[in-house]
Amino acid sequence: MNTITLQDLKSRGSKAIPDGKVVYLIVNSKVKAAIVPPDQMEALVEAFEELEDIQAIEAAKNEPLYTWEQVFPEDKKKKKR
Repeated sequence: MNTITLQDLKSRGSKAIPDGKVVYLIVNSKVKAAIVPPDQMEALVEAFEELEDIQAIEAAKNEPLYTWEQVFPEDKKKKKR
């Protein structure tokens, strides 16, 4: 686990953060934050959004199905004219 402290950031600035690696910020001997490279963050967000979509699909499986005519009965009336 790559870690840095606030003191590391103060003394070395952005050089304290290694490129392409997740780094944990330690404050008072506890992990307070994670610094994630942009490409990894983007992949995490995409994976999370995909998981949300899958959960929504799973939840919708138990919902009743409706035909077009049941949802939009006025369309059926317009076709008869």
